[in-house]
Amino acid sequence: MLVRFTRLAGPRYRVDVVREFDPPARMHVAPGFDEFLPHDLVHFLVERELAVRLGIFGQLAAGGDAGTFWCAPADRNARLAQRAHRLLITGRGDLGRSERLAAACFAAWETKRGRRRAGAEWPAQVLHDTVAASPAEIARVVDVFDEVAEKWHALDPGQSLAFEWPPALTLRRTARLRSA
Repeated sequence: MLVRFTRLAGPRYRVDVVREFDPPARMHVAPGFDEFLPHDLVHFLVERELAVRLGIFGQLAAGGDAGTFWCAPADRNARLAQRAHRLLITGRGDLGRSERLAAACFAAWETKRGRRRAGAEWPAQVLHDTVAASPAEIARVVDVFDEVAEKWHALDPGQSLAFEWPPALTLRRTARLRSA
């Protein structure tokens, strides 16, 4: 699966997803713009680096919509809608984990970059207890953020960054999804 983050004019961006077995999906104007790391780019990097299989992008890779992406009307059908619904239910734990990890890693990155005042609210142990990620894992993600942030910041409107979702993190098409 190819995920493309496109910078738009003003404080906006969109996300396009091209999947191997399912129709393309898009979030036309995504929320959470940041001039260095937009919110959904943070999610993608966190989920990829920390192997969150059924977060936003894992659900997209498995044929879902993560509750926020849309396919063209001609590509929508009951089978895809049912799969997307089952993925949302099955993956809600990973979605929550993705949100906590994204918030923790972004806060750690902002602190490192001097965009957030360092303080007792973000010691490594609190991060570890809250998000079930080690300080070393969070530091690794923060290093990836540094690399990608500069590339994103340098983009002009209409330009984009594209990333491949790891096939090893994609739920197999034959996997049965059980409702919780």
